[in-house]
Amino acid sequence: MENKTKATATLAASALCAVSTLPEISPLRFILTGSVGNFILGMMNHGFLAATIGGMADWFGVTALFRKPLGIGFHTEILRRNRGRIMEAIVEFVGTDLLNTKNIMETIKDENAAQLLIDYFEQNKGRDKTKILMREIMSELFNGLDTKKISAEVAPLLETEIRNLDAEKFFDAVIKVVTNDKHSRKILITLLDTGHKILRSPHMQEEILKKITELRTAYEGDSAGRALVLSSMDLTDEKILKILNETVEKKISEAEKVLNTSGVLVDSETANAADEMIKIFGGFVKNAAGSLNTKKFLDDIKKLFLQKFDTENFVKTWLDVNVKGDTDPRILEKLRRQQAANPKSTLIVEVERKPVIWRESVDYLVDAKIDEFIKSEKLQKNFDKLIKDFIEGLLNEYRGQIPQMIRERLDKFTDDELTEFVEGHVADDLQMIRINGSVCGGLVGMALFIVAQIIEHLLQGG
Repeated sequence: MENKTKATATLAASALCAVSTLPEISPLRFILTGSVGNFILGMMNHGFLAATIGGMADWFGVTALFRKPLGIGFHTEILRRNRGRIMEAIVEFVGTDLLNTKNIMETIKDENAAQLLIDYFEQNKGRDKTKILMREIMSELFNGLDTKKISAEVAPLLETEIRNLDAEKFFDAVIKVVTNDKHSRKILITLLDTGHKILRSPHMQEEILKKITELRTAYEGDSAGRALVLSSMDLTDEKILKILNETVEKKISEAEKVLNTSGVLVDSETANAADEMIKIFGGFVKNAAGSLNTKKFLDDIKKLFLQKFDTENFVKTWLDVNVKGDTDPRILEKLRRQQAANPKSTLIVEVERKPVIWRESVDYLVDAKIDEFIKSEKLQKNFDKLIKDFIEGLLNEYRGQIPQMIRERLDKFTDDELTEFVEGHVADDLQMIRINGSVCGGLVGMALFIVAQIIEHLLQGG
């Protein structure tokens, strides 16, 4: 039950009880008889009457704050009539006294801004949110790059560097890397895996089958005996292809197993076999490189590269894909070809963008700086001081605007809106005044009745 309802019920009950305890008409006069009964009945009547008067007076006072009770305009509607003075008092108290720089700084001086930031990083996913924010900032910066203009400026420089490249030295460095045991092993594994895929491809199977047919035909020639031997052994072209596939795949799988086996538990036979393969591969690469006219070969490659390679478009595409994070044009072209080949397809393909090259670096930098901040008391003290100095500086700079902001906000209220706003927030609490008025009035009324009776008795006795 709201306080207003309670106050009204208290007032109504007081008035009803005041009437029902009038000595002349009260039904209680038949119960409360004699001098004691008359005393109790009178005391109750005076108490309830005083409670009614007190409740009515307080109702009038509370109502007069906001409107005209009973239509009486004399010194009522206090809030509306004194709006200007009340407004200025509020502005002065809140803007000047309550929200002054000294009071605010006194409130926040014991707060540890650095610890609040650490809690944000460690407990509220602040670390991840900071990374996301930094990525967005970097994305905005890089998205503003004019990659076409940059590529036009960089491409000539890149082409000049390619022309001036000491190809022989570069080639020798590549050969050293390729023939290094560690890299040779990885290259061989990749080549074997690629060999698996090429061997299994339908096109390669078709070509191998054609060659088998040609060889079988040449082998048989005009010899019926050879044809009979092959027929009796049920060696059809397809079966020969199957045997060949199984044999080659077995050899490739065995080589992959040998090369992929590493560690201290590798037996000596496997280790020696791997070393032998790596040695043979290295020798093959060196022999192949030695048989080349390296200078002419590399000069021809450079010349062909510069003729066929669109350096400017390459730089632009690389920047768009790896720095801006745009979708690779080759992927889009592949999707367009697929769509053209299947025009009736309604499947929507989601293209996964290639992660930008700077993302991991930015994330690593954010993690490193956050960890450094968490571990360093000096950084925390400096941050705490920086934040508090910044807040104090803002308060000093804009302290004159705080009262103005409050005033402007209050001025937006009409008289009716202001009255409703204030009444909505405090009226229910003010109703307690009415309840207290009724209770206090009742107690005072009874006390005065008792005093009056004592005085009257003393005077009669005298």
